[in-house]
Amino acid sequence: MLAVVAKASETLLPDPVQGKYFQVVMIWIKDPGKFQDYGQKVSPIVAKYGGNAERIISPVESFYGGTTAKEFEAPHMVNIVYYDSKEAYEAFERDPEFLKIKHLRTESIEMAGIGGTVLGGELNLQEVANRLYMIEFAYFSDEEGKKYKKYEQKARLFSERSGLHKERILHPDTKFGDIDLPDLVSIKYIEKAEHKAKMEADKDHPKVEKLYGEAIRDLIWIEGRAAFVNLK
Repeated sequence: MLAVVAKASETLLPDPVQGKYFQVVMIWIKDPGKFQDYGQKVSPIVAKYGGNAERIISPVESFYGGTTAKEFEAPHMVNIVYYDSKEAYEAFERDPEFLKIKHLRTESIEMAGIGGTVLGGELNLQEVANRLYMIEFAYFSDEEGKKYKKYEQKARLFSERSGLHKERILHPDTKFGDIDLPDLVSIKYIEKAEHKAKMEADKDHPKVEKLYGEAIRDLIWIEGRAAFVNLK
């Protein structure tokens, strides 16, 4: 289900960005001033294609499993953005005005990430300042992801007890930068960072962690705070 919780009353509303094409972009900044200049200049161009940021996450911790992430250091930021469609994003990439300033992006940052469609999740528009976000690039250990589905089923009650919310679940179809294409990307959160210790102390945490380890062959996992949230 794609829905939005708008107020404390927990009223569910239609997701305003349902059907959009999403990207989750890890960014390493090389030149802050030039990157700021690029951001100002690209904003009106990307808007023509429905481009907008839903979340900008400031990482506080990251973990890269296996060889997928090569020699990555923790990114400076993770942008969760969307466009009207995949075709709209591709048109933006060909836009002559964008091509004139593309060098600013190349010169100011390194980036890696994915593009894909939304499979599920629930966007909650209430206060986000205290949340701890968890961004997962999952690489399944089996071809059809049956073990991951088993992990999710077994972890459902544990996740509910722990207050773990799924905001966006994405099916990646495109990757860029020096990573392999993951099978699934999820954006989750707990309401307060201090709740993480309670989650890890839960009696079922070791069993859930074991199932997760069996379900994936590789992983990129980033935890952070929402430095920006678009409440449109």
